[in-house]
Amino acid sequence: MSFARPARLPYPRTSIWRLTLLFTLLALVVNTLVLAAVYWLTVSERERQVEGNVLMAADTFRQLAAADETGVESLRRVIEAHARRAANTLLALDTGTAVSGNLSEIPVQLPSYPQTGQFPVAVSKLSGEVTVELARGTWIAVAGGRLMVAQLEPDHSAYRRDFLLASALALVLGLLLTLVVGYLFNRRQVERLRRLSASIEQIQQGRLETRLPARDQGDELDILAGQVNRMLDEIDELVRSVAGVTDNIAHDLRTPLSRLRLRLDDMDASLQAGSVPATALRQTLGEARADLDKLLQTFEAMLELARLEQGVLQLEGEPCALGAIATDVVELLAPVAAEQGQRLRLVSEQESTVTGDASLLFRALYNLVDNAMRYAGEGAEIVVRQQADRLSVEDSGPGIPNAERERVFRRLYRLDHSRNQPGTGLGLSVVRAIARLHGATITLADAAPGLVVTLEFSPQE
Repeated sequence: MSFARPARLPYPRTSIWRLTLLFTLLALVVNTLVLAAVYWLTVSERERQVEGNVLMAADTFRQLAAADETGVESLRRVIEAHARRAANTLLALDTGTAVSGNLSEIPVQLPSYPQTGQFPVAVSKLSGEVTVELARGTWIAVAGGRLMVAQLEPDHSAYRRDFLLASALALVLGLLLTLVVGYLFNRRQVERLRRLSASIEQIQQGRLETRLPARDQGDELDILAGQVNRMLDEIDELVRSVAGVTDNIAHDLRTPLSRLRLRLDDMDASLQAGSVPATALRQTLGEARADLDKLLQTFEAMLELARLEQGVLQLEGEPCALGAIATDVVELLAPVAAEQGQRLRLVSEQESTVTGDASLLFRALYNLVDNAMRYAGEGAEIVVRQQADRLSVEDSGPGIPNAERERVFRRLYRLDHSRNQPGTGLGLSVVRAIARLHGATITLADAAPGLVVTLEFSPQE
């Protein structure tokens, strides 16, 4: 089987680079809106300041005119004096016969105090150049006429030009900074993805010992790499388990098949010799049947285990009393244990009910007790405990070494000292499959001496 080499990831086509461009566009839009809002607020504030100055000056002159008892002539002199000194202030006193101040007339459209309005004014600069600028003002009624108070507004065109230049510079710098940072971040992420892709390519080529590189930052790529590495660990374990199963099958089935072949050869030789005692023939056939029964038992156990692990067997989903199941198993196997010189007893505390299949749970506990009786030895004591949602089988036998406790759950795996014992080597595998089917956990621990196997079920809501 061949695998295509993964293509290199070009920067412009990566999702990270596309997100960078999208973020850059969004940042430009947001910054443009913010700058426009700042410009509008600044211009509005400048206009409000001009309007406030005009109204304050108009109110001052109104109070001055109201307090002056000398009449319009005194107010005219004050207006002309202020007009000569003011640079941006426009004053005009219209008495009906003459206009005093630095403006020749009061604009017709100008509103009265406290309202203000804009009007154009021709302004002559020191260089002799005449320009048209906008002024904001109002007028008040005084004794003998009307008084206009106005102020030239700042040149918004110059301010607008400077503001637009600064805004454009800020946006360009922001754009360049965002693109550079995005490019560096994109290159960094793409390099990580390339390393991940290279590791995946090695795994595709059959190097299952390869693991995806992960750092300690805990980002989404590290989480993904960790999950894939754990999956590879399980696959590696399954591959070793399959290899171990193959070896165990070859080891365990070779002996009965060899004996069966030898017995058939003996029967054939006896038939050719012409003298076959009936008793010898029946004995040979019985031994052959026993070997075949052992083979069938092994394959049936393997098929049952496969059905359990693949979910072919469906749970009935009925309430199952753990205490009753433990009682049935002990009552069934206690006479057998007594014949072998062993003692089997039950300790039941706090009855509990779980949802599942009673026959499968019976099979699981039966296998645990049967294993304990088979390997604990003569004179051993075996205790079945039922405590709430927990079932345990404890024996006083030789136990299982720590290094072997996980391996004994593999198919057909048997300890060296138990090779000569009867059995298929699938008992604990079936128990774990039934436990997983019921959402339970199975653990092995030291009983000092002996072994204790515990099935713990999830509490029922």
